[in-house]
Amino acid sequence: MSYPVDVHFVDGIPDLVAYYLRLLSDITPSLLSLLYLLCTGSVFFDVVHHMLHRCNKSSHPLFRRLARVHHYHHLYFTRHMNFDERYLQQNRFQALPLELALQIVGSTLGYLFANYMTPNGLVWCTRNHLLSIIGFETLRSTFVILTCGRDSNHLIYKTAPKDTNWILVGPEFHALHHVYPDRYMSSFIKVFDRIWGTAYSFRRKRFTITEGSGAFTQGIIKDLEREEGVACIRKLTIGTDWDHHDFGKVIPTLSNTDVLILAHAYDGEDALGSNCDSATRFIKLFKQCRATRPACQTLPEVWYIGREIDFHPFWRNARPQRDSQSKRRTFLPHARSCFDDPDIIYRHIVLPSFLSSVGNAVFSADWAARCAMWWIRRGARYIPVTYTGIAWLDYFKFMYRIPYATDADQM
Repeated sequence: MSYPVDVHFVDGIPDLVAYYLRLLSDITPSLLSLLYLLCTGSVFFDVVHHMLHRCNKSSHPLFRRLARVHHYHHLYFTRHMNFDERYLQQNRFQALPLELALQIVGSTLGYLFANYMTPNGLVWCTRNHLLSIIGFETLRSTFVILTCGRDSNHLIYKTAPKDTNWILVGPEFHALHHVYPDRYMSSFIKVFDRIWGTAYSFRRKRFTITEGSGAFTQGIIKDLEREEGVACIRKLTIGTDWDHHDFGKVIPTLSNTDVLILAHAYDGEDALGSNCDSATRFIKLFKQCRATRPACQTLPEVWYIGREIDFHPFWRNARPQRDSQSKRRTFLPHARSCFDDPDIIYRHIVLPSFLSSVGNAVFSADWAARCAMWWIRRGARYIPVTYTGIAWLDYFKFMYRIPYATDADQM
């Protein structure tokens, strides 16, 4: 059955589209201005927030007082990600008003900066926009005060969930700030932590690394030894602590591990069994061991050290090509599944050399290790250690071309 088409309606579609496009173009500058002021207020607070955590023993009494006021917020929502009602009033009437004041100051400074940098006659950030943002920030803080500080960023957890948002701050990210008060400082967007390198904490974490003989691995170990607060670093050597058929000896070690670094690379005929099957076995055992310790405040982490050639099996050099094909066929789908696994934090490190030792690379293994740690401190989970730029392009291949493992639910 056919229905008559209104010719006048069809003829009016171009005018309707043009109207909405004009409307969008009219409101876009205002929306950008409001977002800019909101972000500047947030980033200014993040900068001062970071300073407050360093001013507890300041020689200036004002800084010590402000640091103490903010500390009430951490006494109220504790490192165990729970509320302590003894500090409710101090949080409501001291810590939260201080946060509001800093956000208003930050938005005001952002407004002044925008007007100073904007040429005369071109106004995109107006006083009404500033007043609107101040009103929004005030209403939001008032609501949080009335709800006793129990807003969407302060949820009770036994273990902080996996944070998958690269830009915006959510309860998963902010919970980690209460576990590690000198890290994870951002309040709305993660600009400060990405720039300052405070989106990760090594404190109190126990690291276990497989093999540990390559130059890059030694560089990672040296960097970890320099990090403040690392609990311990253990090495698992193939043939001594484990082999392809017996992983029983590593269970006690994995049970007391927070971060498992898979750095082993076997170059013999059985490369498939060493580099692929053993990696999946390690991850499976690690998850099982950590499942028996539900009281851990943070999720277990796996760092897998791969190579650019893993994504390019048709590159020359026959033996690395065979190894790459086995990895691509077997482990990369598991890596992709682990990347989205809500029960672990998986970091995929892509080295720039065909050799895991980075022996033939343009830059040294120490440079590669420092580069990887630089990315990790900024919260990266895909880590392109590259001087060619290829690993950057491989990110899109990893995210959108590599299929999930068919047996990922068994890991």
